[in-house]
Amino acid sequence: MPEKDLESTPRASWERKTGIPMMALALAFLGVYAWQVLDTGASPRLDAWLTRVDVVIWAVFALDFAVRLWLSGNRWRFLRTHPVDLLIVVLPPLRPLRLLRAAMLVIGTLNRNTTTRARLAVFVGASSILLLLLCSLAFFDAEYGAADSKIHNFGDALWWSMVSVTTVGYGDVYPVTTEGRLVSLILMTLGIGLISFAIGTTTSWVMDQLKTVEANVESADREIAELVAEIRALRAEVAAMHTGMTAPTTVQAE
Repeated sequence: MPEKDLESTPRASWERKTGIPMMALALAFLGVYAWQVLDTGASPRLDAWLTRVDVVIWAVFALDFAVRLWLSGNRWRFLRTHPVDLLIVVLPPLRPLRLLRAAMLVIGTLNRNTTTRARLAVFVGASSILLLLLCSLAFFDAEYGAADSKIHNFGDALWWSMVSVTTVGYGDVYPVTTEGRLVSLILMTLGIGLISFAIGTTTSWVMDQLKTVEANVESADREIAELVAEIRALRAEVAAMHTGMTAPTTVQAE
């Protein structure tokens, strides 16, 4: 389907109208998840209230997915081309899966609300920040309060994620629980790939800029050469006209 026709479909119209609200809900979900993890002294009543908010947001995203699926002309193709949105709905809103769901929500809404040209840069930058934040939260949730844990506050968890993703590995903070080791494995695996991808993307962007500059310089050189050639032609024409005007005067004087 041509791009103009795709932009005028009912599903595209629905996504344009709901893009910003879905982004706000994704960030709200991330805030709820962070609140539940960081507020270690929360009352059971507050925790139950946050869990209900979590479920409501999940239900809204499930409804949005169902509407978009219904408005799609080829529903099987929609399912194949939107795996992140499908995971958001399929995964239940349980605490062990909130890390993955939070990542899926934010990445999915970013993918919907960025333009084609800026999508790659936005995706890489947002994914890097999101990976560090969510892994820090998950690591804090797993390690805080455990026996022999090195995590005493969220700052320790954030420091651990920065050290791990950059492969520095000072060793001052390390996991002591199975859940913490699993989060470490995820961060190290995804972090190395994401950093490599970011470096490659930056290098490609720099090379494209250099090629653009070189093309502009070559174009300017060609224009200057054409102007010089035109000036020389004009000078030749003026010299020819001057010679034609002075020649009869010389003959008459003889």
